[in-house]
Amino acid sequence: MTSNAGACLVILAGGESRRMGTDKAVIELNGERLIDILIRRFSAKADRIFLSAKQDYGTGLPIMPDDPDAPGGPVGAIFTVSAKLRELRPDVAGFVTVPVDAPFAPEDLTQRLTADSRCAVAQDPERMHPTFAYWRCDVVNSVRATHDPGDRSPSLQWLVRQCSSESVTWTDPTQFININRPEDLAAAGAKKKAGA
Repeated sequence: MTSNAGACLVILAGGESRRMGTDKAVIELNGERLIDILIRRFSAKADRIFLSAKQDYGTGLPIMPDDPDAPGGPVGAIFTVSAKLRELRPDVAGFVTVPVDAPFAPEDLTQRLTADSRCAVAQDPERMHPTFAYWRCDVVNSVRATHDPGDRSPSLQWLVRQCSSESVTWTDPTQFININRPEDLAAAGAKKKAGA
């Protein structure tokens, strides 16, 4: 995994998948698991790929399960990765996140989000997509230090604001499609077969 030196990609695969009813990482889209689609899509776009998950799904990639004292949800995953990455790779300034259920994620995601040294979040012309973002470890760790573990789990939008993230716009909103329900999977299958 070369090019874009210093860019680490973290696949967010620790969700409970309540609406889908099964672990989304292993759901197949036209015969390929969602997690494998993302690994193949980004293997040449980042120096390293980590999984924010409790298991590696047979990929052999390093995993970062959430810290016990981290808040629930994706903010807890980002807090955890920020702290652990600073321990494992102190030379790495930050990481890009992508959700495991986004098979059409922009292939230039890591390149564009890490073009500046600031935290950055993807958006299309209509809305922000905070699971597709670049997080600087020092900034996230500073934000975590101000968060009371007894408070309710904050939203990703909150974290984007706390990190003073800049927005990076893609014109095609279909690149940020998430597969949350069985009907989403069927629609994504049709899109992929159509060559989109």
